[in-house]
Amino acid sequence: MADSDNIDSRLSRVYKQNGDKRDLFDDWAQTYDHDLVNEMGYVADVEACRQFETLVSDRQARILDAGCGTGLVGSRLKKAGYNNIFGSDYSEKMLEQAKATGAYLALEQHDLTQPVITDQPYDAAIAVGVFAFSLPSAEHLVNITCSLKTGGIAMVTVNGKAWRQVDWESKLEGFNQAYPHTRLVNVRTIEYLRTDGIDGRLLTLRRVG
Repeated sequence: MADSDNIDSRLSRVYKQNGDKRDLFDDWAQTYDHDLVNEMGYVADVEACRQFETLVSDRQARILDAGCGTGLVGSRLKKAGYNNIFGSDYSEKMLEQAKATGAYLALEQHDLTQPVITDQPYDAAIAVGVFAFSLPSAEHLVNITCSLKTGGIAMVTVNGKAWRQVDWESKLEGFNQAYPHTRLVNVRTIEYLRTDGIDGRLLTLRRVG
């Protein structure tokens, strides 16, 4: 799937802004789901949750939805029968939307450039639509996996346009050696944004110690 040269202007703002995006997402929160799903053909949540279900069969698993946004992923997992979903996001307005879904046991504001701290490690984590051009970046993947139990898995999407332009593949070279407590297990190509012809990558990571 090739990148389109005519990217939606709302996406362009996100792609081009290298600094703090909190205000941008606060302003977008009210119409985010409609814009992304109905107008841009966003299916990253569908693809990631489908794969997540194949690896995490226990519907009572304690799950972190990192960068949960408005709650698209949490809502989908809730409908699939998962009951212990916790969410975090950098945008307070996005968290308000996520709370309204009723999918989460708890929500907190968190910047994924910093480690997730928890007294009760998660069985699994998922982060969809969070990693792309700027921050958080490849070195921040371990900020999610550090919250997992040993053996726990994390599924993380990367925007395919960013994957190529930022050269994520190179950024992940030597990842397992650099972070001995995390293993990058698999990378697969998925559909991401159909309208703009943007694919994605789905990374599977495991906490090993």
